[in-house]
Amino acid sequence: MRQILLCCLFLLLTLSACTTNIQRTANGDQVITDMIDGQGRTGISGKVRLKTDASPLAGAYINIYPNTISNLLGPSQFLSAPTAMDGSYSIELPPGTYYVVARKRNSGEANGPLKTGDYYSEHQRIIAEVAESKLTQVNLEMAQMKAPMFFKKNLAETRTDTGIRGVLIDQQGHPVPGGFAIAYTDKNLQRLPDFASTLTNQQGEFTLYLPQGGSYYLAARIHAWDMPREGELYGKLGGDNPLPLEIADKSFVEGVRIQMGPFSGIYKEMKNQRPF
Repeated sequence: MRQILLCCLFLLLTLSACTTNIQRTANGDQVITDMIDGQGRTGISGKVRLKTDASPLAGAYINIYPNTISNLLGPSQFLSAPTAMDGSYSIELPPGTYYVVARKRNSGEANGPLKTGDYYSEHQRIIAEVAESKLTQVNLEMAQMKAPMFFKKNLAETRTDTGIRGVLIDQQGHPVPGGFAIAYTDKNLQRLPDFASTLTNQQGEFTLYLPQGGSYYLAARIHAWDMPREGELYGKLGGDNPLPLEIADKSFVEGVRIQMGPFSGIYKEMKNQRPF
């Protein structure tokens, strides 16, 4: 009997040690606060595995962002060393709150645009709380990119004298930082956008530069690849019945507000060429 009790106690302790404390925000972001004793170190550690078969992925880099203003794209504030053969990594950080993204480029480079065939930790937003002398345990699943980002050109890289300025808000009227507005020249919003705005700042403000005036339909996204996932913030100007916005040549339409709410469509994996 004593031996049975000891075995049960060991099993309970093992299960308790493997439990990850994960919560979700109203936007569907994952918030991880599961920590172990850092033995003098402060930061994040964990393992990276393939989503398909749970095998470890070596050579991936962990990008750490302090906020979502960059939409978790481009260079990050902190970058880990490549993951080991068992997929493990560890990165020291100051105490704080961070967004965690994993990427592996087949080129072996730590930075640069992702290409078809590269690996990434999909597009859910993972937030890690880091405390002094603790290592927050963040394990990441990686998927292979089967298509490029749903837009690669017509971004707001070149300023023009025609466009739209506005703000992205959630259903409570709060600004949505780190998102962007996208524009279409026709009412078919279930395809690659024709133009995309700058990323919204902390006040949710964006600027969308256009080559010329005309009639445009607007939507708003958080992520720059794949179709929206269930619960991801998404919105269209005019709601379920998109409204065209008329822009005159060499002028800006000001004060456009696009409300975003949780996407409720059916997700189809990697339908990059047709968002939904």
